[in-house]
Amino acid sequence: MYKLFDMNLSFLRKHPLLFVIIICFGIFFPGTVVAAKLKLYLAAHNSSPLQLVNSQAITIADQQIPVDKLLKLIQQRLLIAHDVARWKWNHKRPIEDLKREQELLLEVRLQAKKYRLKPDIIAGFFQAQIEAGKLIQTDDFQNWQKQGIKSFSNVPDLNQALRPSLNKLNKEFLFALTELTPVMGCPQIRELIHARSQVIIQGRGIDQHVQSLAISPLLQFKSGSCTVVSKVDRASNTRN
Repeated sequence: MYKLFDMNLSFLRKHPLLFVIIICFGIFFPGTVVAAKLKLYLAAHNSSPLQLVNSQAITIADQQIPVDKLLKLIQQRLLIAHDVARWKWNHKRPIEDLKREQELLLEVRLQAKKYRLKPDIIAGFFQAQIEAGKLIQTDDFQNWQKQGIKSFSNVPDLNQALRPSLNKLNKEFLFALTELTPVMGCPQIRELIHARSQVIIQGRGIDQHVQSLAISPLLQFKSGSCTVVSKVDRASNTRN
């Protein structure tokens, strides 16, 4: 909460409405709500949260929470693929559904514009999640065929339960990507994503190939400048 007030006064003078939002929501709501409203305001005014920090830099440690959040969403989506595979196995449906995939990619492209994200990059990210999920489903199908399994009981319905869950995750992905996009191009963040993915993206059917495919778009971000520093660097700059 207090970090919200660690801003350049010049920025607040240029954005008086932002100052009113912070004060009002700081009185009536907890800090997390204030932070959420602040992010929405910044998105609407095409501003970056990085511009608000006096030091003009954030630490790698600051970013582990949002990185972990994004990676946990990836893990959740991959694990849901097992139930999707069971439903398709029961109904003798193919793993690949190109029509559904194209509908999803078109939808996330449209949503990306609302979140001020680049549609091509966001579509590439979701395409990777689709392909990683298909790898898990393919492995399941091969195992079940070898085992001679005919069908499964108590499988969640694809349309009534699984797709709504996936749609909810997709929205959470967009929020998480919005939070990380300003620093995603930093080499330090890419290294953090790679390291944390090996810890977080785990579970049945998630091998190294699936894991690497799912995070591959996150490691392809490029940035002309990077505002991420180490804690030691920021402490040194503060003393100077």
